[in-house]
Amino acid sequence: MRLSKEAIGIAARCHPILAGHHPVIQGAALADLLATWLAGHDPEVREALLDAHVHLVREFLPINEALFRG
Repeated sequence: MRLSKEAIGIAARCHPILAGHHPVIQGAALADLLATWLAGHDPEVREALLDAHVHLVREFLPINEALFRG
């Protein structure tokens, strides 16, 4: 799916920006980006978007953990 490839490409370009920073700093930067994304949506849908986002993160976690551990 094109959307998935595009999202993976964007994430890959972000990796070097986050790499080498303390995990707390990485998390804060990601939280700010997520808050910016949510702020662009109507308040009525933000909770549903956040829930869907967390669900997607949980789906990606085992895949990324396997890649991280080699």
